[in-house]
Amino acid sequence: MFIISKVLKEIIKIKITITIFVYLLFCLTVNAQEKEKTDKKVNFAAIPVVNYSNATGFSLGAMGRVFYKVSKTDSISPVSSSGVFGMYTTNGTWFGTLFQRLYLNEDRWRILAALGAGNINYQYFQEIPIFGGGFVGFNTKADFVMLKVERKVIGKLYFGLVGIYSKSKLTYDLPDFIPPELVTSYRSMNSLGYTLNFDERDDQINPYKGYNISFKNNFYRDWIGSDNKFESYNITYNQFIPIKSSNDIIAARFHAAIATGDVPFQGQNVVGQDDIRGYTKGRYRENQVYALQAEYRHRFQNKFGAVAFFGLATAVETLGDIDNAPFLPGGGVGVRYMVIEKMRINIGLDAALGKDDWGIYFRIGESFGR
Repeated sequence: MFIISKVLKEIIKIKITITIFVYLLFCLTVNAQEKEKTDKKVNFAAIPVVNYSNATGFSLGAMGRVFYKVSKTDSISPVSSSGVFGMYTTNGTWFGTLFQRLYLNEDRWRILAALGAGNINYQYFQEIPIFGGGFVGFNTKADFVMLKVERKVIGKLYFGLVGIYSKSKLTYDLPDFIPPELVTSYRSMNSLGYTLNFDERDDQINPYKGYNISFKNNFYRDWIGSDNKFESYNITYNQFIPIKSSNDIIAARFHAAIATGDVPFQGQNVVGQDDIRGYTKGRYRENQVYALQAEYRHRFQNKFGAVAFFGLATAVETLGDIDNAPFLPGGGVGVRYMVIEKMRINIGLDAALGKDDWGIYFRIGESFGR
């Protein structure tokens, strides 16, 4: 009876979240239709975020983006955007970010800048011999600034430089008899790196066809203020295949997030988000995370759409541990509404199930973003 009651509670939480989303979507639909008639040069998309996570509880926030062309005479560059995102949860977590994405000079230059700060109460899973293990809570207070500048070098190939400034204070939720120096740690995780991106997509926000391959390598060193010496690598391959028309699309994605060297707790990778949806507890955390997934997208004639997705992920300390790695399936469904048709901008909601976990995801734009 206890298990049945727990399941019913989780179903009720999901239903409440979806009901609120449908109401907000209706309001946004009316507003979006009014804006589209004016054919503005600057378009705005916003969505309130009401969510529930197994680790952070209920959350309330908002995200918004302004879309525009930097140059009226530039018909080649994708639309640029400025955005803001803020969130507060019932377990005391809060964070906010500002971001700017620019496409310039007939898409020869691409610039991404972001800054943010937050107070995050989360958890990780600690294996304990004999007892099997359990979750340990921790708090992270952090702020960051990031800048990435890419230049087209030949054909569709872009080369870029990226820099990150980040400082954090990490406090574990451990018994009082644990020495203070083992409970709290301060970390500077400043890095410099480079990126390579081959982009054959027909659109950066909502592709209907094409593919892109990206590689990013960041170096954390003491001479740039990092407290740990390690490297991070991110490899991504996205493929978009139209079926008969752009109303039906198969999207596929492979993503590898790899950290090597003296990797601190804050430098590890966690299974979740778009790679892969359905994991919110933070249980699977390691130096390396690999994920493979596919998504079917259907767009109805009335601007509404639906998606269904499934994938597999794993988390390991090193690639040599892959034979004994956890097998982590994740899948679900979602709804979409195209708020700005000429720019292919969707808002949406995804619900996903993972291994002993689940998640709900609000978004502006599609999954499998770079």
